[in-house]
Amino acid sequence: MVQMLESPADWIGQICFKSISGLKPEDALKAKLALMSSFVNVQRKLQQPSKDKQGYGYKYADLNGVIKAIQEASEDEDIAYIQQPITVGGQTGIHNYLLNSQGAIFDFGSYLLDIGSPNPQEYGKALTYARRYSISAIYGIASEDDTDAKEFNSKPDYMTPKELKGMTIAYNGKRKDLTEVFAMAMAGDELAKQVIKDKDNSVNAKIAIKSISAIYEFSKGLLKDRDKEKAKQEAQDAQDQKIKEIVDGKKGSTKKKDPFDGIKA
Repeated sequence: MVQMLESPADWIGQICFKSISGLKPEDALKAKLALMSSFVNVQRKLQQPSKDKQGYGYKYADLNGVIKAIQEASEDEDIAYIQQPITVGGQTGIHNYLLNSQGAIFDFGSYLLDIGSPNPQEYGKALTYARRYSISAIYGIASEDDTDAKEFNSKPDYMTPKELKGMTIAYNGKRKDLTEVFAMAMAGDELAKQVIKDKDNSVNAKIAIKSISAIYEFSKGLLKDRDKEKAKQEAQDAQDQKIKEIVDGKKGSTKKKDPFDGIKA
């Protein structure tokens, strides 16, 4: 089994540039330079794939089109890629590597998605999405029309209770019902509070949390109104009782005495 050498390694931002173990320093450097040269050549030769698919209101190149464009540009180069499916902290995604036959490795890190419902269909969709987006970003491929801002702005402000049903979020390394985590946060659970307030939550998770919060505030308002109405009714009942007691007391004090009381027949 080939082992990755953790050090020495070079970093380009968040990208780790390393080589397999067992190479002499000069061979490791040669391998890295060769991989970098091949990567530059592929970028230079790569033709943008046709955006011949239609969906979600825009045109895009599917994963097959993206892979084909990369393979054609890499045909005469000593370079390959690996997209490793991973699951981390309840999130699903891809870890990307570029490598060559000389032992150099570009480690591009992980591209993770919060898919919400971890069923096989959603898992497969998430992997395809992660593969296409991450490899496109690495090679500079514009795989779809630039509609991210439009798509984000078109997201609904709130979700319905039906849409919220089954929504989950990563909590303590596992998927947990979002409404339950929200309730735990409201009850004082510090980890749940961090999860709910996490700025890196997906757009859908943020909308769901906003929706649950709105439902909570609305319900709290209803309970408050109900308590006010109940207190008002209790005060009115107490007032009515006092009036009744006063009226009954006056009736008792003004009642005329029967003149025949005490006279035996």
